[in-house]
Amino acid sequence: MNEDKGKWFFTSMTAKPKDRSQIVSIKTGIWLIDKWIIGLNKKEMSVFSGFRAAGKSTILTQIALQVVQENKKVALFSGEMNESRVFEWTYLLAAGRSYTLATKHENYFKVMQEVVTPIKQWLDQRMFVYNNNYGNQLDVLFGMLRHCVEVKGVDVIILDNLMSIDIGASDANRNAKQTEFIWNLKKFAEETNVHIVLVAHPRKTESGILRIDDISGTADLTNAADNVFLLHRVSSDFKRCAKTLFRWPEDHTLLQCSNILEVAKNRDLGVMDKMADLFFDRQSKQMSCDGQEIRYAWRDLIND
Repeated sequence: MNEDKGKWFFTSMTAKPKDRSQIVSIKTGIWLIDKWIIGLNKKEMSVFSGFRAAGKSTILTQIALQVVQENKKVALFSGEMNESRVFEWTYLLAAGRSYTLATKHENYFKVMQEVVTPIKQWLDQRMFVYNNNYGNQLDVLFGMLRHCVEVKGVDVIILDNLMSIDIGASDANRNAKQTEFIWNLKKFAEETNVHIVLVAHPRKTESGILRIDDISGTADLTNAADNVFLLHRVSSDFKRCAKTLFRWPEDHTLLQCSNILEVAKNRDLGVMDKMADLFFDRQSKQMSCDGQEIRYAWRDLIND
């Protein structure tokens, strides 16, 4: 035991410096975010939160598509949508404005039939959607995820959302169970060399604008996370509250966009309180910093 005591602490001579060349980062596809934090590091965990209709499904799907764009693999658990709905949404975002068509319904657009197969071929064996028929119990889910990593070689796991996962909690022990789950999830990311994205719902806020402390659940949720992202929809209510909370003028740049993706915490580089302005395209459902169409590599299959 006495011999081990000398290993309890590091000194400036025994601590190993971080070798950034060994860190694998996967871009989010939002160029301002990637400029600020480089990307989503493997062996780390990110928490995403946002009010209803803030654009979480869009951003999460674009992250999944960006993983495939970088010739890597992604697994998605969606407790609120079945696999057909997940892939339908994915095809629309992947197609972009150039390959979607308007219908007689104002907000319903469909993917051109001739590009559905190339998109499917591009995604095949690179994007995996969890089969909800197997349930949302924690042990089953972890078993499936480990299989996906070890057999399929997945690099990023997206869990949408915390409330859809049965962590075996009751009202009496919910915080304790969430804490245990969060730290086990972080350990899983480190052990399996993946990046985990976890969606957590917010609670009602006093200011009307989501802040990091407004994320519902145990404080360990954001303490354990390496990144915390907050997604905002720039509605009339948001504009009114932002002018009060942030003292933004009427012509502030961030009040001219449709959505905002905020880096509330980034442990690796120490980035915080940085907001990326996003512009939503109603036809393709894509969101980008410049409003330009995002072009994915499936188009190479049709010589676009």
